[in-house]
Amino acid sequence: MTVPAQTITETPEVLKVSVHPKLPELPERFALLKRDIIKPEHEEKVKASYKRLLVALEAKTEEIAQAGSSYVPEVKWSDIKANNNVIPDETIELFKERGCIIVRGVIPESVAEKWFENLQDFVTKHPEVGGYPQPYPANWFAYWTEGQVQARSHPEIMKLMKVMGQVWHAGPDTLIDTDSQVVYADRFRIRYPGKQVSLMLHLDSGAIERWEDDQYRSVYQKIFEGDWEEFDPFSLDARPNAKSDLYSGLAGRPSACSAFRSLQGWLSLSDTKKGEGTVRFLPDLKLAMAYMMLRPFFWKDDENLDFETSKFPGAVPGSGQYFPNAKWYPHLNHEKSVVGITDVRPGDYVFWHCDLAHEVDKLHPGTKHSSVFFNPQVPLCPYNIENMIKVRSAFEMVMPPADFLPDLEKRKMEKHYESEYPDHGARLENILTDDGMRAMGLKAFDIDEPGLTPGQKEVRKMANEAILESFGSFKA
Repeated sequence: MTVPAQTITETPEVLKVSVHPKLPELPERFALLKRDIIKPEHEEKVKASYKRLLVALEAKTEEIAQAGSSYVPEVKWSDIKANNNVIPDETIELFKERGCIIVRGVIPESVAEKWFENLQDFVTKHPEVGGYPQPYPANWFAYWTEGQVQARSHPEIMKLMKVMGQVWHAGPDTLIDTDSQVVYADRFRIRYPGKQVSLMLHLDSGAIERWEDDQYRSVYQKIFEGDWEEFDPFSLDARPNAKSDLYSGLAGRPSACSAFRSLQGWLSLSDTKKGEGTVRFLPDLKLAMAYMMLRPFFWKDDENLDFETSKFPGAVPGSGQYFPNAKWYPHLNHEKSVVGITDVRPGDYVFWHCDLAHEVDKLHPGTKHSSVFFNPQVPLCPYNIENMIKVRSAFEMVMPPADFLPDLEKRKMEKHYESEYPDHGARLENILTDDGMRAMGLKAFDIDEPGLTPGQKEVRKMANEAILESFGSFKA
């Protein structure tokens, strides 16, 4: 049962509390939701599993603290290609356990630096496109520069997305295709030294949705039955239809992702040292996720399940992100378990699982810019077909994708869009590959490719039909 979301009436001010240590009382229907999530026959088993979990978390925290940044696995792109485009087994196992990875040298440094110069040149010429935080933006409201469009479709990056899709698994009839990438047109970051950022530890891809949406919740069913050890973070059977954005129509809400990003990720555009304004991870997937999903039931104490209150610490409807802060999630032991990544160079790629908690360095004490191009892995599935249609429309109009319009609408200054500038990059010649064209909904997916599962074949057919229904034709 999914409790109807349209009854939510919180104001924008209430929605902001997820980033603070206060614990708001949600509407009564969320207390009913708690009872619906953990069935009576599973209560004792869940309580026993939570005790095991806390012991395991303590040991894992010490393991991470001892290793520090080296706990984040890494691999050379050249080694993957030499291994028949497969990540070495040992590295795959570390990635599956820790939920994050650095892939070195995906793009030649000279190419990555050229893309950076293009991005920097665009916002230098057109600072009025804006960004955040103000008055000195680091994340820019630009989506269709030449560098971004080329990077999303570059042959090495398209190959990389297929390689990363190999870590996931699904039944043959599941409507998902990890061999086919869908563009999620995101922004880029150019962060200069000395500026403070306050993006604390969080999960993207929804706030309360992981508990509220039926399909999303089913991903974590083993956890809610007291068997967190059997939770498989890399199973795709339930994820493609999970709704990560139930509150898209809520007034005053921040931007939130309406696509299923199996892996979030970015390409480094700079030579950035550890701690110089970059990403930090809690590099544990199964234990941390099990704890975060169960914590709303044990927030008062570690012994008894809470079905009386409607409190879901850090998860506020409409906020788009879930914040497991240190006050309400003390067993995560943030000070020990969250580590910064090691140094990166232009052309390195960083990925992290959609369920991995992460944050950004509050300070950038270095001497050079810390810059990245955000580009996640977005597999073809029914939920992402709708996003692909929206992205193609945004590309053709040279406008911001729909997910980012709320941020722009809140701007008090005059709004300017990339379509106003003749040097925008939303042009077909900047899409470098056929797979890049398909990822934008501009070229038909091949439904006759040998070796496709029934699910892959069907979802490609669905995508082709949706594109033709929306646009009448392909571009290539």
